[in-house]
Amino acid sequence: MRKFQGIPVAPGVAIGPAFWRIGADALPLPRRLRKREIDGEIERFQEALTAARAELDGVANRAGMSDAVGSIAAGHREFLKDPTLVGEIEGAIRNGRTDADYSVAVVFRRWIGRFRALEDDFFRQRYVDLVDLERRVMRHLRREHKIRQPTPDSPAILLATDLTPSETADLDRKSVVGFATEQGGATSHTAIVAKSLGIPAVCGLGSLVDEVPASSTLIVDGQQGLLVVDPDAETLEYYRDLKRRLKRRFRVLKRMAELPAETPDGWPVGVEANIEFPLEVDEAVRNGADGIGLYRTEFLYADAHALPDEAAHLAAYREALDRLKGRPLTIRTFDFGADKFAEELGMRPEPNPYLGCRSLRYSFARPELFRTQLRALLRAAAEGQIRVMFPMISSVSEFRRARRILDQIQEELRRERVPYGTGLRIGAMIEIPSAAIAADLVAKEADFFSIGTNDLTQYTLAVDRGNERVAALFRPSNPGILRLLRGVLLEGERANIPVGVCGEMAAERAYTLLLLGLGIRHFSVAPSVVPEVKRTVRSVTRQLAREIADHALALATPEEVDAYLGDEADRLLGAGVGV
Repeated sequence: MRKFQGIPVAPGVAIGPAFWRIGADALPLPRRLRKREIDGEIERFQEALTAARAELDGVANRAGMSDAVGSIAAGHREFLKDPTLVGEIEGAIRNGRTDADYSVAVVFRRWIGRFRALEDDFFRQRYVDLVDLERRVMRHLRREHKIRQPTPDSPAILLATDLTPSETADLDRKSVVGFATEQGGATSHTAIVAKSLGIPAVCGLGSLVDEVPASSTLIVDGQQGLLVVDPDAETLEYYRDLKRRLKRRFRVLKRMAELPAETPDGWPVGVEANIEFPLEVDEAVRNGADGIGLYRTEFLYADAHALPDEAAHLAAYREALDRLKGRPLTIRTFDFGADKFAEELGMRPEPNPYLGCRSLRYSFARPELFRTQLRALLRAAAEGQIRVMFPMISSVSEFRRARRILDQIQEELRRERVPYGTGLRIGAMIEIPSAAIAADLVAKEADFFSIGTNDLTQYTLAVDRGNERVAALFRPSNPGILRLLRGVLLEGERANIPVGVCGEMAAERAYTLLLLGLGIRHFSVAPSVVPEVKRTVRSVTRQLAREIADHALALATPEEVDAYLGDEADRLLGAGVGV
C-alpha cells in the first residue's frame, strides 16, 4: 500500500480500479505550404473551429448538465471566437506558410506558456482551459475518435497528467467514480466542474505514471487530498465505512438547509455564502444560505479575453441578484495584485506581490477599472439588495479614499439620470493587522466589518500558506490571531456595527464554535459548507460557546487550542464525519 498527498479538489471518497488517460500530444511537425494551398488550409482550420464551437454548444446545452459546466463550455466557445487568437493562427498559416495542425499547436502553446508563467495560482490554472481548446481543435483537424472510457459496467478511477474542464464535463459519472491528476490545483475550472458533477477528485499529486500500474486498486480521498494505491484490507474497510458515514452525513446536513441558524437558546445567526461566479448562487440557496456574504468579483476577469466593461459587470451582478430572489448580495471590489495578469493589465511584476500593489491599492493605481466596477455595482444596487466592501484596508485613509470615489460616481450617475442604489452599506474587510489593531478608528467610518481570516493569519504570522516549508505554521488558532479577532469584535460592538467572518476559518466546525463564542453572528462560507455551519450553530447555546471561547483564549499555543476545540466539537457534534 502506498499513499500520495495532493491537493483536495472535490470532496468525497471513491474506490475502484485505475484507468490511465494519456496526456496531450507532442507538437506536430510543420509542413511547408505552397502559396496555392494557403487559402484551403485556412478554410480547413475554420471548419475545425466551427466543429469545435458546435461541440461546445452541445456540452453547454446538454440536458442535466450543471450551470457551472455550461458556463465554462460557453466561455470556451467564446474563446474560440477571440479575434486575437484566431488572427494569430491564420497569420501563422498565411505568413509562416505552415499547415493548420502546426500553426494551431504553436499559437496555443505560446498562449499556454504565458498563462503558466503567471505567479498567481488561480490565473496560472487557466492554462488548462487552453490545453482543452487546443486538443479539441486538433481532434477536429485530424478527425480523431474519442479516447476509450470506463463503462457503467466497469467503473474506474481516472488517472491523468491533467484534465481539461470539458474533458471532465464529458466524464460519465456512472463510469468514472473519481479522478486524480499529476498537475492542477484547487482553483482550476477542472475543480469547479468536478465539484459540480459530484466526482471526488485530487490534483497536484506529482509524477504517478511510474508509480501506479493500470491494474492497481485506488482510493481517492477528496477531503484530505489523498490517493491510496493498492490499500490493505484494514484501509479498504475504513474507507468503505467512511463512504457510508459521508452518505448519512450528507442526508442530515441537507435537512439543515431548511432550518434557521439559531442557537438552542434563541440567538439568531446569519449564514451566507462565498462565491466566484453568479451560477454558484443556486447551490448556496439550495443549501439554505441567507444571501451572499462575499462575491469575489476579480473572477469576472478569469475568462475574459478583453477587460470586462461596465455592461459585463452589470450583467454579472444582475444575474446574481436574480438568482438570489431578494436575498442580499455582498460585492467585494476586485482583489487583484501585480502578480495577476501583470502584462495584460499593464502592471510591472513585483518581487513580493503580496506586499505590493494588490487589491485596493491596485484599484487606486488603475482608477478606470475601479470606476467601471463601482458604476456597475451602483446601477445594480437600484435593482436589488447590494452591500459593498473594500478589501485589504490598512488605514482609515484608504477607506475614506475609496468611499470618496464611490460618492463621486454616485454624483455622476445622478447627473446622467441613470438609476442607481442609494443608502448602500459600505464595509471594510479586516485582513491586515494594522486595520485590526486600529479597528476602533475604522469602525467610525464603515457600516460593517468582514474579517478575512486567510490573509489576516498570513500577514500576522508572516507565513506564506502556499510555501510547503512553512505552511504548517499557518494556524488561525494562534493566540495572537485569537486576540486580534476578539479586539475587532469588541470594537465592532462598541460602534454598533455588524462583524462577520468570510475566511476559511469559519468553514471548520471547531472554529465555528470558537467564533460563535467570540460573538460572531455573521458567517460566510463556501456554499457546500452552509448546512454544516447551521448544524454547529444549532448544537450549542450562546453561553456554552462563550465558555469555550474564553477557555481557548487562555491557552498558550495553537496546538493546545486546536486540541481543545477539536475535543469540544467531537463532544457536541460527534467525532469525525459521523452524525
